[in-house]
Amino acid sequence: MSAPEAQAALRKLADYLGALGPRWGLPADACRVHGTLYVAARAVPEAELREALTLDESALAAALAWLADYRLVERAGEAGWRTGSDPWELVMRALDERRQRELGPALSVLRDCQRELRGTGDAVAEAQVGKLLTLLDDIAAIDAQARRLSPRLLRQMVGFGGIAARLIDRTLGRSRS
Repeated sequence: MSAPEAQAALRKLADYLGALGPRWGLPADACRVHGTLYVAARAVPEAELREALTLDESALAAALAWLADYRLVERAGEAGWRTGSDPWELVMRALDERRQRELGPALSVLRDCQRELRGTGDAVAEAQVGKLLTLLDDIAAIDAQARRLSPRLLRQMVGFGGIAARLIDRTLGRSRS
């Protein structure tokens, strides 16, 4: 692939990640920057990132600050910025940050709401909040157990799940969902 073709393919990937990120509650520019750093697999100077992604200094600084805050990138001295090369490690780090920032506070708010709704006579709202709380408690329990597993074992388990899913697709046909 020639340099212009490679640049076009990498820009297409960065733009896709920028469109995908907000669907998951992530900043678009941060996703574009992170994808670019990941594919580069080396430290990239800020000037090169700005040029590749047509970002101004402010937008790039905000994206890098968000990524650094989530421990997804680090400054590599004069060489620029870099991220890890292992997608599993990056996903686990991102999930760890999201758990710390979101799961605990969500559980706290739901518990408060459930307590405040008791005795108000609004049984429907109390039941609905209870269902959400049960769901998040279950997610927290699964998360706590998954964190006990080594990254290697977790990768293997997900890999086996993928193999099983593809086998089911081949045996029973693909689902239409």
